[in-house]
Amino acid sequence: MEPEKKEVILVATDFTSIGDHAIDNAAQMARLTGAKLIVLHVVNQATKSNLQKEKKTLDHVGTKLLDICKKVEAKFGVEADYLAPTGSIFTTIAETARNTEATYLFMGTHGKKGMQFLLGSFALKVVTSSPAPMFVVKKPNEGNKFASFVYPLDTELGSKQKVKWAIELHKALGSTFHILVYFPNDGPIQRKMTGDLKQVTHILEKHKIPFTETYHKALKGFDQAIINHAIEKKADAIMLSTDPEKVTWNPFGSPEEKIIYNKEGIPVLCINSKDLKVIIGGP
Repeated sequence: MEPEKKEVILVATDFTSIGDHAIDNAAQMARLTGAKLIVLHVVNQATKSNLQKEKKTLDHVGTKLLDICKKVEAKFGVEADYLAPTGSIFTTIAETARNTEATYLFMGTHGKKGMQFLLGSFALKVVTSSPAPMFVVKKPNEGNKFASFVYPLDTELGSKQKVKWAIELHKALGSTFHILVYFPNDGPIQRKMTGDLKQVTHILEKHKIPFTETYHKALKGFDQAIINHAIEKKADAIMLSTDPEKVTWNPFGSPEEKIIYNKEGIPVLCINSKDLKVIIGGP
Protein backbone atom coordinates (compact mmCIF):
# COMPACT_ATOMS: atom_id res chain seq x y z
CA MET A 1 0.00 0.00 0.00
CA GLU A 2 1.30 3.44 -0.92
CA PRO A 3 1.90 5.85 1.98
CA GLU A 4 -0.81 8.45 2.43
CA LYS A 5 0.00 11.65 0.58
CA LYS A 6 0.73 14.57 2.88
CA GLU A 7 -1.19 17.80 2.61
CA VAL A 8 0.82 20.77 1.36
CA ILE A 9 1.15 24.23 2.86
CA LEU A 10 2.59 26.62 0.27
CA VAL A 11 4.31 29.87 1.25
CA ALA A 12 5.61 32.58 -1.06
CA THR A 13 8.71 34.56 -0.11
CA ASP A 14 10.61 37.48 -1.59
CA PHE A 15 13.50 37.02 0.89
CA THR A 16 12.46 40.08 2.90
CA SER A 17 11.49 40.17 6.59
CA ILE A 18 7.84 40.05 5.50
CA GLY A 19 8.59 36.87 3.56
CA ASP A 20 10.17 35.49 6.74
CA HIS A 21 6.95 36.29 8.65
CA ALA A 22 4.94 34.35 6.06
CA ILE A 23 7.28 31.36 6.36
CA ASP A 24 7.03 31.45 10.16
CA ASN A 25 3.22 31.35 10.03
CA ALA A 26 3.11 28.71 7.31
CA ALA A 27 5.59 26.47 9.13
CA GLN A 28 3.49 26.71 12.29
CA MET A 29 0.41 25.65 10.31
CA ALA A 30 2.38 22.76 8.80
CA ARG A 31 3.47 21.65 12.28
CA LEU A 32 -0.07 21.83 13.65
CA THR A 33 -1.60 19.91 10.75
CA GLY A 34 1.22 17.49 9.91
CA ALA A 35 1.48 18.92 6.41
CA LYS A 36 4.52 19.33 4.19
CA LEU A 37 5.78 22.88 3.70
CA ILE A 38 6.81 24.12 0.27
CA VAL A 39 8.67 27.44 0.16
CA LEU A 40 8.17 29.25 -3.15
CA HIS A 41 10.14 32.07 -4.70
CA VAL A 42 9.03 33.27 -8.11
CA VAL A 43 12.06 34.27 -10.15
CA ASN A 44 11.13 37.48 -11.93
CA GLN A 45 12.89 40.61 -13.15
CA ALA A 46 13.25 41.93 -9.60
CA THR A 47 15.03 38.71 -8.60
CA LYS A 48 17.42 38.96 -11.55
CA SER A 49 18.16 42.64 -10.81
CA ASN A 50 18.96 41.83 -7.17
CA LEU A 51 21.22 38.95 -8.19
CA GLN A 52 23.03 41.21 -10.61
CA LYS A 53 23.60 43.82 -7.88
CA GLU A 54 24.92 41.13 -5.54
CA LYS A 55 27.01 39.62 -8.36
CA LYS A 56 25.35 36.26 -7.80
CA THR A 57 24.11 33.62 -10.24
CA LEU A 58 20.62 32.16 -10.39
CA ASP A 59 21.87 29.18 -8.37
CA HIS A 60 22.02 31.49 -5.36
CA VAL A 61 18.20 31.46 -5.19
CA GLY A 62 18.19 27.69 -4.70
CA THR A 63 20.94 27.97 -2.08
CA LYS A 64 18.91 30.52 -0.09
CA LEU A 65 15.74 28.46 -0.34
CA LEU A 66 17.53 25.28 0.75
CA ASP A 67 18.93 27.14 3.77
CA ILE A 68 15.40 28.33 4.68
CA CYS A 69 14.09 24.76 4.45
CA LYS A 70 16.84 23.41 6.71
CA LYS A 71 16.11 26.10 9.33
CA VAL A 72 12.37 25.40 9.16
CA GLU A 73 12.91 21.65 9.58
CA ALA A 74 15.17 22.25 12.58
CA LYS A 75 12.87 24.77 14.27
CA PHE A 76 9.43 23.31 13.53
CA GLY A 77 10.14 19.63 12.90
CA VAL A 78 8.28 19.61 9.58
CA GLU A 79 9.20 18.34 6.14
CA ALA A 80 10.15 21.28 3.92
CA ASP A 81 10.99 21.62 0.24
CA TYR A 82 11.28 24.52 -2.17
CA LEU A 83 10.40 25.63 -5.69
CA ALA A 84 11.84 28.49 -7.74
CA PRO A 85 9.94 28.77 -11.03
CA THR A 86 10.42 31.70 -13.39
CA GLY A 87 7.35 33.81 -14.05
CA SER A 88 5.06 36.52 -12.72
CA ILE A 89 3.90 36.53 -9.11
CA PHE A 90 0.39 37.34 -10.36
CA THR A 91 0.07 34.00 -12.17
CA THR A 92 2.89 31.72 -11.03
CA ILE A 93 1.94 31.66 -7.33
CA ALA A 94 -1.59 30.55 -8.21
CA GLU A 95 -0.29 28.01 -10.76
CA THR A 96 2.04 26.54 -8.15
CA ALA A 97 -0.75 26.34 -5.58
CA ARG A 98 -2.81 24.44 -8.15
CA ASN A 99 0.02 22.13 -9.24
CA THR A 100 1.02 21.23 -5.68
CA GLU A 101 -2.64 20.86 -4.62
CA ALA A 102 -1.87 23.14 -1.68
CA THR A 103 -4.40 23.15 1.15
CA TYR A 104 -3.44 26.70 2.14
CA LEU A 105 -1.26 29.43 0.70
CA PHE A 106 0.58 31.95 2.89
CA MET A 107 1.86 35.35 1.78
CA GLY A 108 3.15 38.39 3.65
CA THR A 109 2.25 42.01 3.05
CA HIS A 110 3.80 45.25 4.24
CA GLY A 111 0.34 46.81 4.48
CA LYS A 112 -0.95 49.83 2.61
CA LYS A 113 1.95 52.17 3.06
CA GLY A 114 4.85 53.36 0.98
CA MET A 115 5.26 51.39 -2.24
CA GLN A 116 2.68 48.85 -1.08
CA PHE A 117 0.15 51.69 -1.06
CA LEU A 118 1.07 52.66 -4.61
CA LEU A 119 1.18 49.04 -5.72
CA GLY A 120 -1.52 47.76 -3.42
CA SER A 121 -2.96 45.50 -6.09
CA PHE A 122 -0.07 43.04 -5.56
CA ALA A 123 -1.60 41.18 -2.65
CA LEU A 124 -5.16 41.43 -3.95
CA LYS A 125 -4.21 40.12 -7.40
CA VAL A 126 -2.63 37.07 -5.81
CA VAL A 127 -5.62 36.64 -3.46
CA THR A 128 -8.15 36.68 -6.27
CA SER A 129 -6.17 34.26 -8.46
CA SER A 130 -5.42 31.66 -5.80
CA PRO A 131 -7.23 28.31 -6.03
CA ALA A 132 -6.34 27.65 -2.36
CA PRO A 133 -7.53 29.67 0.63
CA MET A 134 -4.80 32.22 1.32
CA PHE A 135 -3.54 33.56 4.63
CA VAL A 136 -2.27 37.13 4.38
CA VAL A 137 0.08 37.93 7.29
CA LYS A 138 2.02 40.96 8.48
CA LYS A 139 4.01 39.71 11.48
CA PRO A 140 5.66 36.56 12.88
CA ASN A 141 3.50 33.74 14.17
CA GLU A 142 4.21 34.37 17.88
CA GLY A 143 2.59 31.11 18.98
CA ASN A 144 -0.63 31.52 16.98
CA LYS A 145 -2.40 28.14 16.87
CA PHE A 146 -5.18 29.24 14.48
CA ALA A 147 -7.67 28.08 17.09
CA SER A 148 -10.06 31.05 16.96
CA PHE A 149 -11.50 32.77 13.87
CA VAL A 150 -13.86 35.67 13.30
CA TYR A 151 -16.47 34.55 10.75
CA PRO A 152 -18.17 37.58 9.14
CA LEU A 153 -21.58 36.75 7.70
CA ASP A 154 -22.99 39.34 5.32
CA THR A 155 -25.15 39.57 2.20
CA GLU A 156 -22.41 38.57 -0.27
CA LEU A 157 -23.20 35.32 -2.08
CA GLY A 158 -19.93 33.67 -1.07
CA SER A 159 -20.22 34.56 2.60
CA LYS A 160 -21.91 31.30 3.62
CA GLN A 161 -19.37 29.18 1.74
CA LYS A 162 -16.77 29.84 4.41
CA VAL A 163 -18.53 27.21 6.52
CA LYS A 164 -16.84 24.50 4.43
CA TRP A 165 -13.46 25.76 5.55
CA ALA A 166 -14.69 26.19 9.10
CA ILE A 167 -15.32 22.44 9.07
CA GLU A 168 -11.83 21.72 7.74
CA LEU A 169 -10.15 24.07 10.20
CA HIS A 170 -12.02 22.54 13.11
CA LYS A 171 -11.11 18.99 12.01
CA ALA A 172 -7.43 19.90 11.75
CA LEU A 173 -7.05 22.40 14.58
CA GLY A 174 -10.16 22.26 16.78
CA SER A 175 -10.94 25.86 15.85
CA THR A 176 -13.76 27.97 17.30
CA PHE A 177 -15.66 30.52 15.20
CA HIS A 178 -17.02 33.90 16.25
CA ILE A 179 -19.79 34.77 13.80
CA LEU A 180 -20.38 38.48 13.25
CA VAL A 181 -23.72 38.95 11.49
CA TYR A 182 -24.46 41.99 9.33
CA PHE A 183 -27.89 42.94 10.70
CA PRO A 184 -28.91 46.57 10.01
CA ASN A 185 -32.42 47.87 10.66
CA ASP A 186 -33.72 46.74 7.28
CA GLY A 187 -36.46 44.12 7.03
CA PRO A 188 -35.37 42.31 3.82
CA ILE A 189 -31.73 42.22 4.91
CA GLN A 190 -32.63 40.96 8.38
CA ARG A 191 -34.81 38.20 6.93
CA LYS A 192 -32.03 37.10 4.58
CA MET A 193 -29.39 37.17 7.32
CA THR A 194 -31.63 35.26 9.72
CA GLY A 195 -32.03 32.49 7.12
CA ASP A 196 -28.31 32.46 6.26
CA LEU A 197 -27.31 32.35 9.91
CA LYS A 198 -29.68 29.44 10.53
CA GLN A 199 -28.07 27.50 7.68
CA VAL A 200 -24.53 28.15 8.86
CA THR A 201 -25.16 27.43 12.55
CA HIS A 202 -27.09 24.25 11.69
CA ILE A 203 -24.03 22.94 9.85
CA LEU A 204 -21.65 23.97 12.64
CA GLU A 205 -23.86 22.28 15.22
CA LYS A 206 -24.07 19.14 13.08
CA HIS A 207 -20.27 18.94 13.10
CA LYS A 208 -20.07 19.85 16.80
CA ILE A 209 -18.08 23.00 16.04
CA PRO A 210 -18.12 25.66 18.78
CA PHE A 211 -19.23 29.16 17.78
CA THR A 212 -20.57 32.45 19.11
CA GLU A 213 -23.03 34.89 17.50
CA THR A 214 -22.85 38.69 17.54
CA TYR A 215 -24.93 41.16 15.50
CA HIS A 216 -23.69 44.32 13.76
CA LYS A 217 -26.83 46.47 13.64
CA ALA A 218 -25.47 49.53 11.84
CA LEU A 219 -25.81 49.99 8.08
CA LYS A 220 -22.16 51.00 7.69
CA GLY A 221 -18.83 50.19 9.28
CA PHE A 222 -19.03 46.41 9.01
CA ASP A 223 -15.37 46.18 7.91
CA GLN A 224 -14.08 47.97 10.99
CA ALA A 225 -16.54 46.03 13.19
CA ILE A 226 -14.94 42.81 11.93
CA ILE A 227 -11.50 43.98 13.01
CA ASN A 228 -12.83 45.23 16.36
CA HIS A 229 -14.56 41.89 16.94
CA ALA A 230 -11.32 40.04 16.25
CA ILE A 231 -9.58 42.20 18.85
CA GLU A 232 -12.37 41.72 21.39
CA LYS A 233 -12.43 37.94 20.94
CA LYS A 234 -8.62 37.72 20.75
CA ALA A 235 -9.09 35.83 17.50
CA ASP A 236 -6.11 34.25 15.76
CA ALA A 237 -7.41 35.19 12.31
CA ILE A 238 -10.31 36.58 10.27
CA MET A 239 -12.09 34.55 7.57
CA LEU A 240 -12.83 36.74 4.55
CA SER A 241 -14.95 35.76 1.58
CA THR A 242 -13.47 37.22 -1.61
CA ASP A 243 -15.14 37.43 -4.99
CA PRO A 244 -12.50 37.52 -7.78
CA GLU A 245 -14.90 39.45 -10.01
CA LYS A 246 -15.51 42.18 -7.43
CA VAL A 247 -12.39 42.60 -5.33
CA THR A 248 -10.29 45.39 -6.82
CA TRP A 249 -7.69 47.71 -5.41
CA ASN A 250 -8.42 51.41 -5.20
CA PRO A 251 -6.48 54.28 -3.56
CA PHE A 252 -9.36 55.07 -1.19
CA GLY A 253 -9.58 51.57 0.22
CA SER A 254 -12.21 48.92 -0.40
CA PRO A 255 -13.75 47.08 2.58
CA GLU A 256 -11.68 44.00 1.71
CA GLU A 257 -8.45 46.03 1.69
CA LYS A 258 -9.21 47.56 5.07
CA ILE A 259 -9.51 44.08 6.54
CA ILE A 260 -6.57 42.51 4.69
CA TYR A 261 -4.26 45.43 5.51
CA ASN A 262 -5.54 45.90 9.07
CA LYS A 263 -3.00 47.84 11.13
CA GLU A 264 -3.33 45.41 14.04
CA GLY A 265 -1.64 42.76 11.92
CA ILE A 266 -4.38 40.17 12.41
CA PRO A 267 -3.92 37.34 9.86
CA VAL A 268 -6.69 37.19 7.25
CA LEU A 269 -7.76 33.95 5.56
CA CYS A 270 -9.08 34.89 2.10
CA ILE A 271 -11.42 32.35 0.52
CA ASN A 272 -12.43 32.92 -3.08
CA SER A 273 -16.08 32.32 -3.88
CA LYS A 274 -16.48 29.48 -6.36
CA ASP A 275 -19.59 27.67 -7.56
CA LEU A 276 -22.27 29.53 -5.65
CA LYS A 277 -24.90 26.90 -6.51
CA VAL A 278 -23.28 24.15 -4.45
CA ILE A 279 -24.57 23.13 -1.04
CA ILE A 280 -22.68 25.31 1.42
CA GLY A 281 -21.91 22.57 3.90
CA GLY A 282 -20.46 20.07 1.47
CA PRO A 283 -20.78 16.33 2.07
